Amino acid sequence: MKILTAATLLLAAGLSLPVHAQEVSEDDAAWAMDFAMHDAVFTMYHEIGHMLVGELGLPVLGKEEDAADSLATILLLTDEEDDDAYEALIDSADGWYFNAVNSTGSGVDDFSYYDEHSLDIQRAYAMVCMMVGKDPDAFAETADEYGLEAEQQENCAYTFDQAITSWAVVLEQHEVTDARGAEISVVYEEAGDFTEFANELEARQVLERAADLIMAGYVLPGPVTFRATQCGQANAFYSPGDSEVIYCYELAEEMFRLYINDILPAYQ
Repeated sequence: MKILTAATLLLAAGLSLPVHAQEVSEDDAAWAMDFAMHDAVFTMYHEIGHMLVGELGLPVLGKEEDAADSLATILLLTDEEDDDAYEALIDSADGWYFNAVNSTGSGVDDFSYYDEHSLDIQRAYAMVCMMVGKDPDAFAETADEYGLEAEQQENCAYTFDQAITSWAVVLEQHEVTDARGAEISVVYEEAGDFTEFANELEARQVLERAADLIMAGYVLPGPVTFRATQCGQANAFYSPGDSEVIYCYELAEEMFRLYINDILPAYQ
């Protein structure tokens, strides 16, 4: 579903767009907003992975960032209530892919090969592999576009099964069986120049849906806050000292611009 109202307000408000902004149609702006919001959904689930590790004291083998990516992908692949879950996954993978394209353009020497995150291109392909591993029919076209050979796609079923089994094992003892645990509060702070994105996050209940999903599934030992705010940078993170997951409005704007500047011209 494309929400044209917010995109119309976005353009009417004079959001600073690239030089070719006059060529961006209302429909294209709506697609860009969808892309930004889909990325926000995946990003929240990724940070929830960090939050569960921190709040529940879960063990992590390997990079925690990769584990958080796999949980976010699993949550979206298994969320039967979210009609946009599959689209959110495709858009998020495309986001990592096009970020990788931009990074590669700056030269291979600029890569940080030792980092808590895998390279963006690795994150994109890992997501697509899990997606086709869970539902090969639904994501067949996506896998082909990413150049995954038929044998690779078959192997992805094991990759997905391994990931979902591993997360199930560590989360099983924390599942809701009777009484729910502590509450997750949702806070939207003043957005300033990013009001259009804040309004869209609220309208789509991105933070609220994520909070409801976790509270219904797992018993948290203490209260947690999901907060959308201005950060001064495009980012999202889990703050263990505050028991908060922070989503920065600037990140939504950055993903909107990525779609307009890179993805839309590529499709055109």
